[in-house]
Parts: sequence; structure tokens; C-alpha cells
Amino acid sequence: MTPAASDKLAKLVRLLSSDKDGEVLAAASAIKRTLVAEGSDIHALADTLCRPQAQRKEQPRRSPPPREGDWRSIACECQAHSNRLSEREQGFIDDMVEWTAFREPTEKQQAWLLSIYRRVRRHG
Repeated sequence: MTPAASDKLAKLVRLLSSDKDGEVLAAASAIKRTLVAEGSDIHALADTLCRPQAQRKEQPRRSPPPREGDWRSIACECQAHSNRLSEREQGFIDDMVEWTAFREPTEKQQAWLLSIYRRVRRHG
């Protein structure tokens, strides 16, 4: 999912808490449209948000390298190889998997994430 779509979804999900029924309905429709435009659906979003952490780690991920700037894919790739990371790095990567679902990491986070990713790919 693109960072722009993730940012948009984060805003729309927050609108679901509105006390105005029309805003809630409009937000729900906009979420569905955004997901479809990204080739996804509400079920994939729910799976991403609600799947237990342990299940995410157990899934084998041997896909082509994500393009630079696709922070969520980079974080997920690192998480798939968390056995090669220090405890501190594992915590950071777990945070980044959640964080990048809805927003772009800071420059400092990007640098550390790419450093870990390159090391994981090199020893893959």
C-alpha cells in the first residue's frame, strides 16, 4: 500500500468515531474506495490490524525485494527474519510494521530500517 493511501486510511478510520452519522457513513465508504484503489479490501485491512503478532512472524516471506520507499513491505521483510535481529531491533521492526500501516517513518527511522533491511537481505 502506498504511503499516501495509508495516511488517507488513518484519517478516515479516525472519522469513524464522529458523532455525526453522515460523517461515519462517508468515512466508511471512502475507506472501501481507497482500499479498492489499492487492490485491497476491508477484510485485508482487518487481517493486517487484527492478526496476532505471532502469526505474522511465522509466515514465510520470500518475495522480491520491495522498492525503496515501500516502508511497510521493508518492515515486514525484516520482521520475517526477526530471528537474525537483536531484541532492540526486533522491537523497532515490530513497531515499524504497525507504524507504516498508516504513516511514513521519520528520516531517522527510515535510515535504521534500511540498515536492518540491507543486512537481512545480504544474509538471506
